[in-house]
Formats: sequence, structure tokens, C-alpha cells
Amino acid sequence: MEQLITYTIKSRNSSNIWVFKYHLNGVLESFRALDGILNEAQIDWLFTKGKFPHQEEHIKHWQKKLKANFEIIVGEPDLSFEALWKLYDHKIKRVESEKAFNKMKPADVIRCFQTVKHYDNYVAKSKVGKAHLSTFINQRYFEDEWQKV
Repeated sequence: MEQLITYTIKSRNSSNIWVFKYHLNGVLESFRALDGILNEAQIDWLFTKGKFPHQEEHIKHWQKKLKANFEIIVGEPDLSFEALWKLYDHKIKRVESEKAFNKMKPADVIRCFQTVKHYDNYVAKSKVGKAHLSTFINQRYFEDEWQKV
């Protein structure tokens, strides 16, 4: 399960509730209207006038500039060892993996989460064995460019 930052947008002027989910690198993963149907004015504002927040930085701008129109609730991603253990899905050497994880810098933890999917794709394509999570962390596999291999 990939880690995402979730923004729930509640309109102060209507019943609309929108959810935007972003990858940890700030790129939009999904947009969903939970409640209410977009009217013509909202469609025009979001899509025609270029206000659609396809990057996380755009929605952060909304937080500052559009407080009068929207209530914005941020759901931070779960960057815990448990979340990484579940995402990595190779349940071997848990104790060693957790020790290695606890020594990581916060920026490396984010990089680690971002890289797992690319590493999984590489393992599937090349048909090599998947490294233990402790090896992935200690050998800093998260710094490799698996998406380009």
C-alpha cells in the first residue's frame, strides 16, 4: 500500500466534499468528489480556469488563500515501521529491519517509501530474489534508481 498525503476539502458555500490524494513527491494520485455534484461554475473554476491542484504545492496555496471558501483537512501519511513492513511485504528479519529503520533520517524514510514500488517492479521484471527489508535499508537500496533499471 503506497503512502499518500490526503487533503479533504469541505466547501463552506455548498455541501461539496472533495478528496485529493498526493504521492510523497507531491504529484496528484487521485481526485474524488465524496459529496455533492460539481456545478458548472465549479467545473469552470477547477478545470477551465486552471485551478485544479495537480501538484500538492497548489493545494497548499489553497490553504493560505482560500480559507474563506474551504475548510481543508490534511491527513499525513503513515511513515511508521509497521507501514513500511506492510508495504515491503517480505516478512523476514523483522527485528533487524526495525533496528535499521529506527536509525534512518526522516528524509531517508520518505525515500524508502517512495522507492519500494519501483524496487518491486524491478524484482518482478528481472526475476531476482527480493532482499530482506533490513538489507534494503542498510545497503541503502532506496538511493538506487530502480525505475530506470
